Amino acid sequence: MKKRIIGLDILRVLGIVFIFLYHVTDSYVALGGTGDGVFSTLALFSILSRPASIFLFLISGFALMYNREGELKLKDYYIRRFKSLYIPFYVAYILMLGIGVVLLKWAPWQYIPKRKFVYTILGIDGLAVKFSPNYYLIGEWFMSCIVICYLLFPLLAVLIKKAKYITLYGLFAIYVGLANFINPFEISVFINPLFIIFYFYVGMCLAQWLVDNKTAKSVKIVSVILSAAILFIYLADSLFTEKQIIACTESEAELLCFIWSIAMVIAFRDIDLSESSIVANIIKYLSGISWYVILVHHVLAIIYFTINGVSGNIIRDFVIILALSILLAELVKRITALIKKLVFR
Repeated sequence: MKKRIIGLDILRVLGIVFIFLYHVTDSYVALGGTGDGVFSTLALFSILSRPASIFLFLISGFALMYNREGELKLKDYYIRRFKSLYIPFYVAYILMLGIGVVLLKWAPWQYIPKRKFVYTILGIDGLAVKFSPNYYLIGEWFMSCIVICYLLFPLLAVLIKKAKYITLYGLFAIYVGLANFINPFEISVFINPLFIIFYFYVGMCLAQWLVDNKTAKSVKIVSVILSAAILFIYLADSLFTEKQIIACTESEAELLCFIWSIAMVIAFRDIDLSESSIVANIIKYLSGISWYVILVHHVLAIIYFTINGVSGNIIRDFVIILALSILLAELVKRITALIKKLVFR
């Protein structure tokens, strides 16, 4: 059995925290919340949520390669992905829709054609909603992109063996072209699966480079310094200065986030904790429910603020929403486990 990489678990938890903070703050502001520093805080969380998304895609590609899922039979691989991705998605969707129907009298079927529910069944409603209304509720654009990444993984696993660098350069060319020259699509390039697949593939490559080869101490030191320096600049830029320190285009900011994400993966890769320690167990638990938290937290924040309104005590609201997110995530996890046990014996 492969040794668990606790450093990547820590990074995954950080990613979920960044995304959670952004979505809750965004919902708070969208529903009328104000307060000292709340807008600069939202700007910071917005900045942090982007590298969080990037290194979650990196980790996803890394984990599949590290666990040798490319060596599975196609049938076994896709069944495994369905169980880990779609079943929690369906369970969380039904749960959150049910809460919305009961507490807020939601009835989207009254004004959205029922045929559009196919996008939700496929798990791509988060992207499809950018083109026309559908039954999108949870998972964001992240779900749509990870579905496509997982769908293409067997092909990428073959290409990484037979044409690793040709594939890397080809995906990088698409990445650069979409970000800097032409975007023929009606959605933001930064949530386009053609763009995101580069991050996923880089994660696959990192699994080979960081597992099969010993990372030089100097590279680790540079990665730690770079990660800390970029974080400090963003903190100063968003919270402590009136004049913007970093003036760059969206594509330049994206590249900076990518560099930051790579540095974070390298810096966290070799963190070691005793597997029996309390800290390690907490990290493993939070990492284990991270996908379920992603699914429920955003719509939960919207429901919470819609019912209770926005108050001046955003910290209290954050704590309550976090606690509820963990409770609901645990419920989704347990229902998912029960379904797996009953259906996939």
